[in-house]
Amino acid sequence: MKFIVIFLFLVQFLWGSDATIEVIKGVEGSVPLAIEDASPISNDMSQKFTKMLAADMNVVSLFTVDESYATAPFDSPTPALNHKNAQFLLRYRLLNDGAGGVRADIKLLRNGADVFVKSYILKQSEMLVFLSHSIAYDINGKLGGSSIDWIKRKVLFIRQSGPKRSDIVAADYTLSYQRVILSGGLYGFAKWANREQTDLYYTSLLDFKPTIYKMNLSNGHKEKLISSDGMAVCSDVSEDGKRLLLTLAPEGQPDIYLYDLNNQSKTRITNYSGIDVNGQFMGDGSIAFVSNRMGYPNIYSTRPNSSAVTPLVYDGKNNSSLSSYKNLLVYKARESSGTYNGNSFNLHLLSLNSGAVKRLTASGENDFPRFSPDGEAILYIKQEGPRSSIGVIRFGVNKSFAFPLKLGRIQSIDW
Repeated sequence: MKFIVIFLFLVQFLWGSDATIEVIKGVEGSVPLAIEDASPISNDMSQKFTKMLAADMNVVSLFTVDESYATAPFDSPTPALNHKNAQFLLRYRLLNDGAGGVRADIKLLRNGADVFVKSYILKQSEMLVFLSHSIAYDINGKLGGSSIDWIKRKVLFIRQSGPKRSDIVAADYTLSYQRVILSGGLYGFAKWANREQTDLYYTSLLDFKPTIYKMNLSNGHKEKLISSDGMAVCSDVSEDGKRLLLTLAPEGQPDIYLYDLNNQSKTRITNYSGIDVNGQFMGDGSIAFVSNRMGYPNIYSTRPNSSAVTPLVYDGKNNSSLSSYKNLLVYKARESSGTYNGNSFNLHLLSLNSGAVKRLTASGENDFPRFSPDGEAILYIKQEGPRSSIGVIRFGVNKSFAFPLKLGRIQSIDW
C-alpha cells in the first residue's frame, strides 16, 4: 500500500495517440508552402505521406503550410492549380523497392526554382513517418532554422495493457509509429540509457522487490541493476551516460541516490522522512528534485555530499513532475481558479540563472514534461476535458503543437 501511495504521488494524469497535428499556440510562419505528390501511383500510403510532411513542416515553423492534397509531375516547375499561390513547393515521389522498402525523391522549389533535392532510402515502409521527420530536419537545416535534432529521435513510453500488465513502447514523437519493446509484465518509468537510444532502463514491478533493469534494444539482453523495497526508479541519466539518479526506498520512504555505473556504487543524496523523488542533473552540478518536506510537493535542489536543501520555486502549493536541461527547469504547477480561469495544471519554465519563470501552457492538465536532449523542445502529456494529447513546445519560437491520443492510459514518457 505504501508503494501505491508513493507511486500515485509520482504518476498523475496519464493518457493514450493519433498523428493529427493541431497548432495550438504561436503564430505560423508567413511564407506559404504546399506539398504535392509526384508518386507514379497515388495510393493510401502516398496520400498519408502528405499529412505526415504537413505535420512536420508545421513543427519546423518556417512556413504557413497548405495541407490540401494535390498531385503534380515531379520535375514540373509549376504548382498544381489549388497551390498556385504557394511560394514554396515540397514535392515527393515514393517508389516501392519490391523488398518492403521505399525510395523517396524529394524536391523543394521556391518560385519554380530548385532549393533542395535529395533521395532517401527507407528499408522498412512501416517507419515511413521517420522518413518524413528526416526530410523536415534536412529542409530546416538547409533554410537555417533553429535546431530540431529531437525530431528524429524515438519517444519511449509505458502504457497499461490490462490488469497488472503494461507495455514498453518506442515511437516517433507523433506516435504514428509504435514498436512494443516489452509486454506482458508490469513495468514503470522507462528511461533512455544513452543519447544513441540503444539501451533503456525500466522498473519491473512483478519482482519480489521493485527492480531496475537495463535492456539493449538490438539483442533484447536484460541486465539487473538494483532492487529496493518500496520503490526503485531511474529518473535521470548523466550526459555521458555514466551516472544515474535513482529514487529508492530501502527504509520505506523514497530518497534520491546517485548511482555510479563504473563501480556500481550508490551514494545517498537526500535523507528525509517524507517523500523525495524525481532527481534531475543540473548544469551547475546540483541536483533538482521533488519533495513534500514543506507539507506539499515543491521543487528543491541540493548537491552531492551536502546536507543543504534549497527551494527553487516559491509560488504555488503543488509543484512537481520536473525535467531539466543545463540551468533550465520545466515543472508542473497546480493553479487555482483565483489565479487563472479554472483549476488547471500548467507547465512553467524556470531559469536558474535569472530566476525568471515563464508559463508555457494556458489550460487543461499538463504533465510529464521532458526536455529534448538539445534543450530546444519540451514533450509532455496534455488533458483538456475528455481530450488527451501529446504536446510539443518549441519555446524558442514560441509555438506549441498537440497530437490527439488514442492509446489508453500512458504511465510515463521519455525521449
